[in-house]
Amino acid sequence: MSHVRTLSDRGPSISRQRCVAFLCAAFGVFVTVLYVAGQNNAGADLREQAVIEYRLGHYPQAEHLLNRVLEAAQQTGNEYDIALIYSALANTYQEEMRFQEAEQLYRKSISILLRKPEASLVLAIAWRNLASALTAETDYPGALAALDRASKLVEEKRLVDAKLNAEILNGQGIVYFHQGRLGRAKTYLARAAQIIPASMEQGDLSVEDVLNNLARVYQNSGESRKAEQTYKHALELTEMRLGPSHPNVALTLTNLGNLCIELKRYKEAESYFRRSLQILTQPETVTNEYRLMEALYQLGKTYMKENDPSRAEPMLRRASDIARRNENQPFWIPEILNVLDDYEAVLRNRSNSEDADLLHAEAQRIRAAAAFTVRVR
Repeated sequence: MSHVRTLSDRGPSISRQRCVAFLCAAFGVFVTVLYVAGQNNAGADLREQAVIEYRLGHYPQAEHLLNRVLEAAQQTGNEYDIALIYSALANTYQEEMRFQEAEQLYRKSISILLRKPEASLVLAIAWRNLASALTAETDYPGALAALDRASKLVEEKRLVDAKLNAEILNGQGIVYFHQGRLGRAKTYLARAAQIIPASMEQGDLSVEDVLNNLARVYQNSGESRKAEQTYKHALELTEMRLGPSHPNVALTLTNLGNLCIELKRYKEAESYFRRSLQILTQPETVTNEYRLMEALYQLGKTYMKENDPSRAEPMLRRASDIARRNENQPFWIPEILNVLDDYEAVLRNRSNSEDADLLHAEAQRIRAAAAFTVRVR
């Protein structure tokens, strides 16, 4: 279950650094590694509980249970079990955006699996999942190298797995997008959309995920008509598969809203963002704070484009509150700074210079901390 599956960043006018912040909708999910082989019924029960907690989005609980399973596996010395549990824990870290920790565990898992010739499929999955962590850390050369290892392993061992092939292609398309190699990104994402199985398990990469990515590339290429058609196709498929109120629908709605801002169709953008927020704030929905912050921020920006700071201010204030709660998430930093900067501008527009100055100082502190953060491999 790796985290980076879709792109959902801004338009062509946004810098490369800012684009990085929107990898967080996840790319490629593998539930199978949670079903590791066990030595006793108690261990099997713990694994089953970990799967349940993971699917419910209770990642700390899943992590706790997996650590208990890991302790048991280490006592028996079963290397294969240990490798699988490392991967499962890394998947959990990915969901919590703890990408460096995820990377380290994927590498430990891979180092064991490399000694297990019979585990080619699991090893290919681990390489692909490592690539997602590296992509989230903006280590694009490393991500491409990991995806290449996964692709070559699939070819050499003649592994027949359309889902894995689609996820590798999708991952390569995402990396090429963030490197600005849009032609290659289109090629790989189009191939992924063609081969991905129509029937997928819950949480897996879906055709609509890939279409969202492909639409994002069209958008950055200035092909607005193709981008809108592809987003709407993705929206239709998601609604048919999951229903009109599923949280995954909100991602495409936000993407469509962003496109409408670029096209200066602000009333349409407002409609998309409002519907996205309605879905994300349903009482029964597990809160995805990143997507919620993004939708609030973009709706606030839409109001500013419409010269309505009084409506923009509460949206940006709510987005700012989420940003401040998550300033310790390195992956969020570019978007957090954008939220705080735009909220500061609204406060100054409304003659609230005191709060604007405080916000400016806070943003500068976060920038300084981010500038001195060194990635540890």
